[in-house]
Amino acid sequence: MSGVDATRVAFALSPGSWLGGRNYQRNLFAALQSLPGTPIHPVLFTGFRDDGAVQDFPEMEIVRTAVLDRNTPSWLARKIVAKTTSEDIVLRRLLQRNHISVVSHSFHLGFHPGRHFALKTIGWIPDFQHLHMPEFFGAERCRALDRDFRLICRQCDIVIVSSEIARADMRVFSPENAHKAELLRFIANPAQSIDAPSLEDLKRLYGFSTPYFLLPNQFWMHKNHRVVLSALRNLKERGKSYVVLATGSTKDFRDPSFFSSLMQYAAQCGVLDSFRVLGQIPYDHLVGLMRHAVAFMNPSLFEGWSTSVEEAKSMGKQIVLSDIPVHREQAPERGFYFSAQDPDALTAAMIAAYDGFDARTDSEMQDVALSRFPARQQEFGEIYRRIIERLKA
Repeated sequence: MSGVDATRVAFALSPGSWLGGRNYQRNLFAALQSLPGTPIHPVLFTGFRDDGAVQDFPEMEIVRTAVLDRNTPSWLARKIVAKTTSEDIVLRRLLQRNHISVVSHSFHLGFHPGRHFALKTIGWIPDFQHLHMPEFFGAERCRALDRDFRLICRQCDIVIVSSEIARADMRVFSPENAHKAELLRFIANPAQSIDAPSLEDLKRLYGFSTPYFLLPNQFWMHKNHRVVLSALRNLKERGKSYVVLATGSTKDFRDPSFFSSLMQYAAQCGVLDSFRVLGQIPYDHLVGLMRHAVAFMNPSLFEGWSTSVEEAKSMGKQIVLSDIPVHREQAPERGFYFSAQDPDALTAAMIAAYDGFDARTDSEMQDVALSRFPARQQEFGEIYRRIIERLKA
């Protein structure tokens, strides 16, 4: 995907367990590919342990190296050299051999540029959630994030943030480096698949028969699934048996017991029949569920820039979402907002979305969103291109 004089930019493959990071990369790379002449050529660097993740990028140039496989002899030797010389010489030489001009979103490479690092570097801080909600992280994790983010702010030439909320947080967190912040609001590619099952096939596969809401968030504490359970209880008490299909990983590394406690609460609310946990499902199935949902849901207490909200925008779907500042900044056209801690407000929002749903209108809105997407995608890529150009100037 390289133009004749394209700038070669290094990225590290996001860790295999972080689906949001890989989705971000896919969306950014597709946006760069959409630019006339493809003036930027991303190169993915990874170790030899990420075969599954590598398969997500079949058209990308990929450089594999053992120095990125944690706790291998090559990785340890690289760390010793870097500590001894105060510079990541091994990685710098690898990047230079591959004619890299810029290292972007660099924290995944696990390196610090050092005083002799000749290449330009772009850091990325998705959000400062730990500053707002330290109770979800613990003191040790908060200290580690503080340390890592300060290194990014201090040592990178530019720091990309995804929202004005995050840019304001960076001004407070590292005021001496606030001038480095560059706003890059990512967009999500519309979920598409020619192999997506029909609505009838999905009903058979997942055992539901009524219209449904889709909650495509990981089961992490801050995603706030609990308020959805309370709202479903309210709805059932009103004689409204709405169904919520919840997809995503059920593992939260910060609290391994979270999912089981959530399901205990679902049982207490009496909504195990209407809150269906599908977990991680095939992509084709997810696309089908997105197409036919009454609305997406994102009840999150905190987001950096929500992928599910961007997917709703790119697909023209309704979305019921928490009234947090970043969701207001994202401003989905078909959004129904509710106060994040208020089950009654969520109940009302779900009723409004359900009553306002019309399959024909929804299909038309999906077509409109699809027609608008190429221009939105090029704008995303163009903003990143301008960031690269300013960095090189």
